[in-house]
Amino acid sequence: MIQAGFLPDTLPQPNGWEIAASLKSAREVTGDFYDAFELTDGNIGLVIADVCDKGLGAALFMTLFRSLIRAVSKIDFFTNAEYASTISSGTRLKNAISFTNNYIAETHGKTSMFCTIFFGILDTHTGSFSYVNGGHLPPVVINQQGIKETLKATGPAVGIESGADYGIGEVVFERGDTLFAHTDGLTDTINPAGEYLSEQELIPLLVGDQPLTFLLEQIHNKVKDYSTGAQQFDDITMLAIRRRVI
Repeated sequence: MIQAGFLPDTLPQPNGWEIAASLKSAREVTGDFYDAFELTDGNIGLVIADVCDKGLGAALFMTLFRSLIRAVSKIDFFTNAEYASTISSGTRLKNAISFTNNYIAETHGKTSMFCTIFFGILDTHTGSFSYVNGGHLPPVVINQQGIKETLKATGPAVGIESGADYGIGEVVFERGDTLFAHTDGLTDTINPAGEYLSEQELIPLLVGDQPLTFLLEQIHNKVKDYSTGAQQFDDITMLAIRRRVI
């Protein structure tokens, strides 16, 4: 994949947490991406996104969206330097997503390119997770009983309209909770009968104590079995975060 250099070589693995991700592109270029990075306040930024359309155009905008989100969320020029250390996760999220949205809409609006983005900031000490969901498929928080919470959209897809408003969601991870996010390529998988793969069929694969990388591979195996090896038409990207039990 041409843009492999725009994906993180390694993912942060804070004490008490596990983070895993996977991207399998349908073509040589992709409009999907994921990211995980440490912020200036010691928290962890986590992103999964899907640029509209396919091909080289989507691939180019993927690199732009990814770079803007990462760069803007890491700097504090939106606040007085004396108080930069006190910027909240919610403010950091809103600054980054709003700046990215406005830049794309105002500078590249004629291209009609946009991106669904789920961007969260994890406080690894408290388990608090603040997020903005810009039109992305809602991630789910899972525990041993199944789906605990669904993290629905807090605003529109990013890059469509300058000045769009984005709300901030909050959730707290308890020990054993897992967040699972994916792009639509996963649930666009079709079997020979023309039926789409349901997210509900995947949730049981994520309940367990095996490493997240293994569980994500299990999901890819499920996709292959469900589609009986048919050609993959869309990129499949997944991101998972687990708060360890001990």
